[in-house]
Amino acid sequence: MKTVLIVDDELDIVEALKAILEEERYKVVTCSNGREALQGLSETPPDLAIIDIMMPVMNGYETLKAIRQRPELQKLPVLMMSAIPPTMKSKDYAWAGFLKKPFSLNELLKHVHQLAPKDPDQESA
Repeated sequence: MKTVLIVDDELDIVEALKAILEEERYKVVTCSNGREALQGLSETPPDLAIIDIMMPVMNGYETLKAIRQRPELQKLPVLMMSAIPPTMKSKDYAWAGFLKKPFSLNELLKHVHQLAPKDPDQESA
């Protein structure tokens, strides 16, 4: 089972994403800010991270920069999300995709299935 890390300070969004992805048979780990996410990454390395840009403590850019400094996480696919367009370039921070809030269920699942494809035996489960 693939693991998705969701990092967002908006509890409603976190709960909705968690429910959707668990329904799709992903294991979901949630954190409310970047610092919390960085602490938990060693314990449960995810197959995909979905990170909000605008958060307290550490914003999404700072979080992604810290993730990329860890050799074991340099290739982790990261999906950034925000209500406003990103001010940084994806090539500078190496994120794999961007979701503009509000986004559709189809848009979310398209990105997730592309970046963290389910195992073949999980498809029929």
